[in-house]
Amino acid sequence: MRRIHKDRIDGGLQREQEKGVPLAAPEAEQRWRRYRRHGRKEMTRSLLLEEQWGLCAYTEVALYDFRYGCHIEHIEPKSLNPARTFDYQNVVVSALDSDSLSQFAKADRFGGHFKGNDYDPDMFISPLMPDCHRYFEYLSSGRVEPAQNLSVEDRSRANYTINLLNLNAPFLVNSRRRWLIEIEDEIERLLEDDSALRQLAECELCDTGGRLRGFHSAAKARFGKLGDQVMLNACGNCR
Repeated sequence: MRRIHKDRIDGGLQREQEKGVPLAAPEAEQRWRRYRRHGRKEMTRSLLLEEQWGLCAYTEVALYDFRYGCHIEHIEPKSLNPARTFDYQNVVVSALDSDSLSQFAKADRFGGHFKGNDYDPDMFISPLMPDCHRYFEYLSSGRVEPAQNLSVEDRSRANYTINLLNLNAPFLVNSRRRWLIEIEDEIERLLEDDSALRQLAECELCDTGGRLRGFHSAAKARFGKLGDQVMLNACGNCR
């Protein structure tokens, strides 16, 4: 999970906020449907995609060419806190659009569409947290696990978040595994060539036209300290 820097303003959401915040879940749902019907949702989604470098907030799937689409996700669900329905600090883009859900069994869905209305603010690790990355480890098998050396409490939070978002859904595990095998094989081939290895890291980790490659955190971990250096020196705007 990568941290999302919320440093922008969405005019459409701001105007809705200024009309008064929804006070109950039915009102929040009704106003959100109206917001979508008026086409404002597309502008909000575009802004969020740009802010997230084209990645799903929860899974880091690359969304610009993702065949199953994406949707605007409320981190804190509208049903639990209607007042945050139009709060820009509470919305991100998550993989899978509504039209694609029928192609996934319920147990195989992931991200916001698996999370639904479940949410414990004391347990959930949000991509808005500055240190969200430290909670997770990406295995070569494609699975996500709690990072090593976490406290008992932090390990519990990591497991809660992994399960709530179904980050080990078969589709995600298989996609990560295929991508990591390619990267690991290429890194192995270039271990004796520092210059070529750095070029590979820059290619895999730096943005191209405002977009990052999918599963960015998992790929970055494969480069170790070199990955940290590349992000710090060459990609200060997207780290």
